[in-house]
Amino acid sequence: MSLRWSSTFVVLTALPAFAQHVREHVERVIQGIPPDEYVDVTGDGRADLLITGRTVHITDPQQPGFMGLHKLGVRTLSGNAILMWNTPSNQRWFDLADSVHLDTADLAARVHFKQLSWTDEDHPTEFWLLERPFGPAIGKDQDGWYGTGEHVDGTLVLRSVNERGTSIAAFAFELPYPYGRVAIKVKEAVLVPNGFGEEGDPIPIRPKVVDEFDLRQEASEPQVLVPPGIAPDERVNLNADEVDDLLITTTLEEGHGEHTSHAFVRGLSPLPGTEFLMTRERWGVRGLFRLRDEEVLSPERLATGLRSDLFVWANADPARMFIPVMRYPVNLSEQERGWSLVGDPFDGALVYRTKEYGRQIIGALEIIAETPGGRFGVRPRSWVEEGQVLEVR
Repeated sequence: MSLRWSSTFVVLTALPAFAQHVREHVERVIQGIPPDEYVDVTGDGRADLLITGRTVHITDPQQPGFMGLHKLGVRTLSGNAILMWNTPSNQRWFDLADSVHLDTADLAARVHFKQLSWTDEDHPTEFWLLERPFGPAIGKDQDGWYGTGEHVDGTLVLRSVNERGTSIAAFAFELPYPYGRVAIKVKEAVLVPNGFGEEGDPIPIRPKVVDEFDLRQEASEPQVLVPPGIAPDERVNLNADEVDDLLITTTLEEGHGEHTSHAFVRGLSPLPGTEFLMTRERWGVRGLFRLRDEEVLSPERLATGLRSDLFVWANADPARMFIPVMRYPVNLSEQERGWSLVGDPFDGALVYRTKEYGRQIIGALEIIAETPGGRFGVRPRSWVEEGQVLEVR
C-alpha cells in the first residue's frame, strides 16, 4: 500500500515540470512555414478557411544576407465570402461588435440598401497576418514572427454556400506571436436561407466596348442602384479615432395635398460631440458654411465670425439636426422615379468640429452623391487642431 502511494506521489510531483516542458515546446518559435490547416467555421462539416503560408524571396543589394520573408495567413476557400462595408463613407471590413449577436435581419437590410457587400466567393480573399525574415544576416535578435500590419482586429462575418446549404458565421483571428501561429476563434454560426445576401454580391464589371474608331474603352462599373425605403443608419468616423461623428440616415417626407408626393430623404446628422459651422445668409437665415477650394478658414476669421454672430456651431443637442442631401419620390410614375439632389451639395466643403482623443479639432468634408442611383456618403478632406488654419486639400 505504501508503494502504491509512493508511485502516485512521484507522478504528481513530476507533472509541473512536464507541463512546463510541454508549454516551452508548444510556444517555441516555428522556424519554417507550418503545414496547411483547414478550418470549418460554420459547423456544416465543410472547410471554409485555410491557414496557409508562403515564402517571398527578396534580392536587395542594400541588405545583403536578407533573403526574404516567410508569411503566414488565412485564405477563403471556394464558395466562401467575407462581408465588408462598401459605401463612399466606409470602405473596410464589416466588424461585428463583441457583445452583438449575428442579426440576419439587420445584415439583410444593410445588404439590400447597398451598405454591405461580399467578396467574390469564386476568388480567394487573403489575410496575410504574420511574417518572419530569413537569411544569413538575420541575427537572433531579429529572428521571429512579426505582424504584417494587415491584421484585422475585430470580428468578421463569413458566408458559406455549398451543397449542404447556406450559413453565416462570426469569427476572429488570434495571433499568439512571436511564435508563428494563427488561430481562428468561432463566435457564432447560423443557418440561413439559400440566396441570403446575394443582393450584396460584387457587381459585374461592364465589358470593354469597341467604338467606331476601334479604340477599346476602359471597363467601368454600373452605377449602384440604392432602393427607396428607410435604410439602417450608417455611422461615420471622420478622423480615425475610434469614435463615430456622423450618421447617414433616412427620413420619410410626407406630402401635403392631393397632388403632392411622399418622398424618402437621405442626409446627415451629427452625433453628440460633433458640430457643423453655420453662417448667416440673406434675410438672416442660417445656412451651412461652405469652404471652397483655395479658400482658408483662419483662427482670426473664425473667432471674428463667432463674436459677430455671423458664424455659429450647430450640434445634435437638444434637437436632432438633419442635413438633407438626396430625395426619392414614392408615388410618381416609374419614369419619374429615382434619387435626385436636394440643393447643391457639391458647392464647397462642410466645416465641422469634433474631438480626436480629447483634443478639439476642426475639419472639412465633402459630400459624395450619385444620381439617379442614390449612392451617397462623405469624405474628410482635411482636419487640424482648433486654433490652426483650415483649408481644403
